[in-house]
Amino acid sequence: MRSYLPTALGEVGQRLTPARVALLYAVFGFGLLVVSDLVLPRVVADPRLLRELQAAKGAVEVLASAVLVYALVASAQRELRVKERALDEAPVGVTLTDPRREDNPIVYVNEGFERITGYSASAALGRNCRFLQGDHTAEGPVARLREAIDAERPVSVELLNYRADGTPFWNRVAVVPVRTDGEVTRFLGIQRDVTERREREQRLSVLNRVLRHNLRNKLNVVLARLTRLEEPDADLSAETAAIREATEELLDLTERIRAFDAAIVGEEGATRTVDVGALLDGVVTDLRADHPATDVTVTGEDETGVAVETHATLEAALEELLSLLGTGEHARCTVAVGVEERFVVLAVTDHGGRVPPEDLRVVARDAETPLEHLRGIELWLVRWAVERSNGEFAVEPGADPPVVRLRLRRADATDARPTDGE
Repeated sequence: MRSYLPTALGEVGQRLTPARVALLYAVFGFGLLVVSDLVLPRVVADPRLLRELQAAKGAVEVLASAVLVYALVASAQRELRVKERALDEAPVGVTLTDPRREDNPIVYVNEGFERITGYSASAALGRNCRFLQGDHTAEGPVARLREAIDAERPVSVELLNYRADGTPFWNRVAVVPVRTDGEVTRFLGIQRDVTERREREQRLSVLNRVLRHNLRNKLNVVLARLTRLEEPDADLSAETAAIREATEELLDLTERIRAFDAAIVGEEGATRTVDVGALLDGVVTDLRADHPATDVTVTGEDETGVAVETHATLEAALEELLSLLGTGEHARCTVAVGVEERFVVLAVTDHGGRVPPEDLRVVARDAETPLEHLRGIELWLVRWAVERSNGEFAVEPGADPPVVRLRLRRADATDARPTDGE
């Protein structure tokens, strides 16, 4: 019985609107006034009793007002809770910002925003949304977003953001101005994590280009050798050996790509914890077993004793990279291991000039366009594996010889980014 009255009043309140409440209160108040000032004086002769009845009218009016207000507020609160629950259950991040306050701060985030970004509501409220940006966030989408907000018009962009633990992710952001009486009082933001879609598109683009490039080259070799076979003095053994080598190289490339892509797709999000020294030692040992002349030097791995989180494909990708840089004529590379607060950094230096610096920059800056020439797939495999490991792939600007930096998340890292800077 104790819980029935609020529930009943809340159900009544659902049928009450502010206009209905005002009308009901006016009718009720007018009825009390008529009874108190017109009816009672005519039917009650005792002056003392009349005064008591008229005084009771005030108490009845206060009680009725309280009931109506409670019903109306209960209705509003219930509707608000339903809407808030719906927003929290939405598979997208939702934010509201207040452009009337300095720097357009966040005034509301839903649970979807917390799930996507890793930031709690208390860590996000009062801050401008730019705190999600980082070192590799492109300026173009940010500028379009800023211009649309300044012009008070809707906009949708995709940009690289960073979670609370430092992990980068691709965020599709839609922003819509919310107007009250013609004035923009809020900006509604919708965030979607589109990282997997972007990665799939990138993999398809790069793999398609590499396969087309290599297929065309190897088929040209085969056709040229077949043409020579038609000549009377053709060296049958040499020409068929060259044809066999070209086809085997092409088959090997397609198998490597197939195996790597199957591992990426088949083990989405699958990470494991490994000791960085043991990881590098295993990769280099396998390389030297297959290529005795391998020239790869690792420094610093014995000093760390630090475990890192890696995707299942990282070991194979590292072997591809070190094979590219450390095997073959004039090849030589070093791997320097460094430890940061939340990352272990592998600085891989190409002393033998095996990869042109422009190829490194192409991979680092996401520029896999048809106009860009790429000699191999190894760098892309490493980048994808590092990103699958929640790490970062970067090329040290201006370094000579070129240096690739792989930042792998420490297994004991805390999931927190600094919150005092934007």
